[in-house]
Amino acid sequence: MQPTYGDISMFTGPFLIERNELRKLFDLIISMGYRIIGPKVVNEILRLEYLSNYDELASGIEDVQKPGSYKLRNGEFFRHGPDSPKRYLYPSNLTLFRLTRDWRIELPRHEETKLAFFGIKPCDLSSIMIMDRVQGGLGDEYYLRLRRNLLLVVENCIKPGNTCFCATMGTGPKARSGFDVAYTQLPGKNMVVIESGSEIGTKLISNLDLRPIDDTTYKEYVNLIDEAYKRAKAPFNLDNLPEKLEMRIKSSIFKEIAERCIGCANCNMVCPTCFCFDVIDVPELDGSAKRIRVWDGCLNYSYAEVAGGHFRPDLWARYRHWLLHKFVYWIKQFGTFGCVGCGRCITWCPAGIDIRDVISRLLRR
Repeated sequence: MQPTYGDISMFTGPFLIERNELRKLFDLIISMGYRIIGPKVVNEILRLEYLSNYDELASGIEDVQKPGSYKLRNGEFFRHGPDSPKRYLYPSNLTLFRLTRDWRIELPRHEETKLAFFGIKPCDLSSIMIMDRVQGGLGDEYYLRLRRNLLLVVENCIKPGNTCFCATMGTGPKARSGFDVAYTQLPGKNMVVIESGSEIGTKLISNLDLRPIDDTTYKEYVNLIDEAYKRAKAPFNLDNLPEKLEMRIKSSIFKEIAERCIGCANCNMVCPTCFCFDVIDVPELDGSAKRIRVWDGCLNYSYAEVAGGHFRPDLWARYRHWLLHKFVYWIKQFGTFGCVGCGRCITWCPAGIDIRDVISRLLRR
């Protein structure tokens, strides 16, 4: 007999469902008025896109990621592409206001929107938790308006990629908290382990054909997660890491890395937590103008340029600032690391610079 909300209101799982029940979950979320964003294959890359039906969700593919390399191939499990939830919650181009020809200020109207992320990975879930401290804590109205109505369906990682180190950062490969629904696909089977993490999550999964998870399947599930944790580790640990890195602020390694870095700021742009921005005024031919907030990054030369000087004209100093901000200064500002171990900065670096290797070298030196 299918359970009702009242039957499991005090239980979160894990339960077992058939894989096709995820389609039912997808349709349930749409019926509740949410716009769903999920991984979709676009031009041979996994992108986070609006999805109108479950069949648009990426499936039957695997992303092969290495330093400076990304490609898709046939497979059973994928990680992510260059997009993160930041693309929607903290967009790269946001109009702050418009100035009319007769000098009137018009503020944009942002309607209350119900968004749902479906199938994002635990590292990206953790990035939203960090954004809550940054954009949320600083009172970003656009972010807070979306965050109030945000639904989070997370797919746990059972096969972390070559650039992943979420286990070291404590952000994966299994979601711990902050999600509404989390599920884990069991390889080679038509079964999925599912659990809820909130009241609305419990309500959603109560409409699915839930089954108790037997001991054999549960052991397989635990072993899968354990193996994933082993694969998603960096060659360093977090014990006193901020203090150790700050003590090496004068290391020559930063200058050695700058010989490879081209200062493109790709690492800033694909990072799910980088939050720096610039504000530009765009004049229009009709005499009006717009003030726009755009993404910026500390690797860009103009980022630290001010009237009469420049804080960090050397590329090695800009790279050092980026790394230390993620692993040292962020702790002081927000009480958490600024890195979730997703590995995007490694994959999408044209020079293939691996931040795990840089930190390891700094600690050895």
